[in-house]
Amino acid sequence: MDRRVPTWASGLVAGLSRDLPAVVTREDLGDRLAEVGSDRDVDTTVDELRRLGWLVGLPIQGTWAFIPPGQDAVADPYLAIRAWRARDPDAELMLAGAAAAWHLGYLDRAPDGRIPVWLPRERRLPDGLRQHVSVVRIKWPRAAAKELGPSTALLVRRKLDLVAWAGGLPAFGPEALIVQLAARPASFRPWADLVAHLEQLTADCDDDRLATLLVGQSASTWQRAAYLLHAAGHPPRGIQLFDRRPARGPMPKVHFEHPALHRGGDDAPALWVPQYYVVDRLIAPLQGLVGKA
Repeated sequence: MDRRVPTWASGLVAGLSRDLPAVVTREDLGDRLAEVGSDRDVDTTVDELRRLGWLVGLPIQGTWAFIPPGQDAVADPYLAIRAWRARDPDAELMLAGAAAAWHLGYLDRAPDGRIPVWLPRERRLPDGLRQHVSVVRIKWPRAAAKELGPSTALLVRRKLDLVAWAGGLPAFGPEALIVQLAARPASFRPWADLVAHLEQLTADCDDDRLATLLVGQSASTWQRAAYLLHAAGHPPRGIQLFDRRPARGPMPKVHFEHPALHRGGDDAPALWVPQYYVVDRLIAPLQGLVGKA
């Protein structure tokens, strides 16, 4: 790779090397060209810097990553998401599922594959992100929006950076994560890893925050969420949360399972939990395997 710095680009590359922006946009490059007194065209500048190896394209049109001196790539799993936020600062999204669980310390291995993100129902995912992220759709009451992330007290207690704990991106806290697990079990992949940390996840939850996020959710979501507290070793908390659900008539029988993990049809191991009307084909079998390991 030709990593020369032409005379016309020296000030520009020096500024980028100093600031190390995660994402470079057209507007950013235009401002930087103006700062160094250059009247070069932005598109021409981008083409040259890409040819020289200083910029690489990102999935979001009009965004690039800067490759600092001494490096040949940028190792940031969230580059595509950062590109969207750089181009559209008003984009509402949060890391969800396995990504949030990893940053909160509930997984032993970093998740692979597409990054799970929560988007509001009305928000459309840019086409360039579709191969990089998977979307979790859960409708929250507007009043609950401020409860989706972890509390400051939890971050301090867990010694997580208040600003950069999830790579600087907004992410689910433990309460929102439990609602996702209860509402969309199939949206979470590494259940086997999570089960070993279920006690820590539920211990980190504030039950009042959890109940706030459950408002407006389905009866089955309430049942699974309460059962998660029960299965983690907190039966009294599970019953107390279950008793806070709004009256909805007869309680349905709810299955707790994951299509990719559930094998053997009706003969697969299952646990009937009458307190919550839950048939568990996921948590208890995995806990049994963890116990044997």
